[in-house]
Parts: sequence; structure tokens; C-alpha cells
Amino acid sequence: MTAAAPPRLRFLPEGIEVEHGLLWLDAQKPKPLGLVTHAHGDHVARHKTILCTPETAALVRKRQGPGAEFLECRCGESVTVGDLKVTLLHAGHILGSAMALIEGAGGSVLYTGDVRPEGGLTCSPAEFRHADVLVTECTFGRPDHRLPPADETRAEIVAWVHSELESGRTATLLAYALGKGQEMLALLTRAGIPVAAHGTIWNLTDIYRQFGYSFPGSRKLTGKGQRRAAILVPPRYLNVTEVKKNAPLAVAAVTGWSGRARSNRVERVFPLSDHADYDGLIKVAQSVNPKKIYTLHGYAREFAQDLRERGYDADAIPGHSGPPDDGSRPGMW
Repeated sequence: MTAAAPPRLRFLPEGIEVEHGLLWLDAQKPKPLGLVTHAHGDHVARHKTILCTPETAALVRKRQGPGAEFLECRCGESVTVGDLKVTLLHAGHILGSAMALIEGAGGSVLYTGDVRPEGGLTCSPAEFRHADVLVTECTFGRPDHRLPPADETRAEIVAWVHSELESGRTATLLAYALGKGQEMLALLTRAGIPVAAHGTIWNLTDIYRQFGYSFPGSRKLTGKGQRRAAILVPPRYLNVTEVKKNAPLAVAAVTGWSGRARSNRVERVFPLSDHADYDGLIKVAQSVNPKKIYTLHGYAREFAQDLRERGYDADAIPGHSGPPDDGSRPGMW
């Protein structure tokens, strides 16, 4: 007799298959039923049906338009998929981000997607539960990728913005359009700083407002110039006319890749990420306390080795491993 086992996973180039295609996790190609952990483009495909949180559904509709059907499930709630029970849990990455606890008759799997244990200003902290198998990202899966406490970095950002505005320069923060942009918008508006956000950031804030977040004192960046206001803009739009109208600029990047902000115009880099740093990833493993760990993305091989040295049964997934890129890809900011 074969012993009962957790739900069967296959790690394929297009995504993670659960139980012979019953469900797919963050697949890159359209599937009949795809679980989408969050709305960043590298985790979303045009599946026939998308299982996700209501926040992620709203963000995907905003970015992709009509098409997919949605099976919406709030964090802490469960849905039945075949013989499996799927529970979504806060992941702490961006608004609506969720981990998936997949339970079958023989055991359970926790798939983190992108995760940040402490959460942020515009998303809840991660909520961990025990599982037999853990599948986790490893973007910062090396011991030299430890970030300062987020509150310290946030305080430094606010102080820098105040200083630059008082000097007569326009404090310009580079931040990814979804997630980091709204985090910075929340940080600065809570500090009473007027902010003008590039349209790619601003156009998503109505979804955040639908789910209870507000950004008083903020507005959309236009070509008229924004005196005595900070600017938020994704890195690729730094040279657009709307930004240039606000010269002289003081430019800073907000990214976990502190030494990799590729622009000679960047004067300051603030080490803040919406991914878990190395210590955060260790916390994920400790919190879930699984029998088996699979690592993927980023420094998966290195992190799996570290986990084995700590006594875990851990393996990196071939084809889902290798060093992350140098930070130039938008999602890495």
C-alpha cells in the first residue's frame, strides 16, 4: 500500500502544476484554473479562471481589462478544488498578495509566491501556517542580502525628501508602478508631504482606495510642474517631460538591490523591498516548519544549501533557480 502523500507538484517551465493540472500556481501560460498570488505581471497569465483575492482580481482587471473569470477568495478563507482544500493567506508582498495552503487527504503544501513576513504600509503582514511541504521564493536567499529595519529606512526617506524640498530641488523617488509606488505614496502622504505620482502609479490608486487606503495631499503628475511636492515615478519614466518640468531634481531609488540602481542620475539608494530579505526567508521556514522545502527563483541553490545546514530537507528546483537579475527588471525594484 502506498503511503498517503501531500498534493502532487510538478515544477514545469510555465509554472507549478498541482495534481495533474487540477490547479496551476503562478503559471506563465494560460491554464484552465490558475492561482495568481498577486498582480505583478510576471505572475499573471490569461487563464480561463483565476483563483485569487478580491484585491488581486481588481488589480488584474484594471491592468488587463475583461477576459478571465475570477474565483475570488479572501485571505483566511478556503475554496474546494477537486479533492483539495485551498486556503489563501496574507503574503505581505503587495496589496492582495496571498500564499496558498493546499491540503489533501495525505498532507499539505504551502506555496508562498512572493512574500514579505512583516508586510507593508499598504498590505497586511504574512500569515503562516504549518505545512508538510513548503515552496518558497528566494529572491534575497543569501546571507549578504540583509536589509535594515524597514521603519528606519522609511524615516530616512521622509527626512531626505524634506531636506531636498527645503533646498529647492524636487525630491524624486524611483519606485515600481504597482506595490512600491503606493507604499511610497502612503509613506509620504502620512508624513504630510504633497506628492505627485506618475500616471502608471496614480492610475492604480483607485483600486487601493476601494480597499480602504487613502493618500491625502497626492495628485497625478502632469506637465505643469509641481512646486514644493515630491515626485514618484517608475525608473523607466525618469526622463519623460512631466518629470523634466520639475527640474532641478534630486533623484533616489527605493529598491532592495542597494548597489544596483543603474543610473548616474541616482544620488541616493534607499534599501527597501517588498520581498523578504535573507533573515525573512529563514523566518518563513521556521514559521511553516515543514518536512520538505523546495526553493525557487533568485538564489534558490544557495538558500537550499543553507537550509540543509540548518537541518531542513531542502532542494532547489532545476530551471527555477539561478541568481536574480541585476535589478534592472521593473519587478525587482
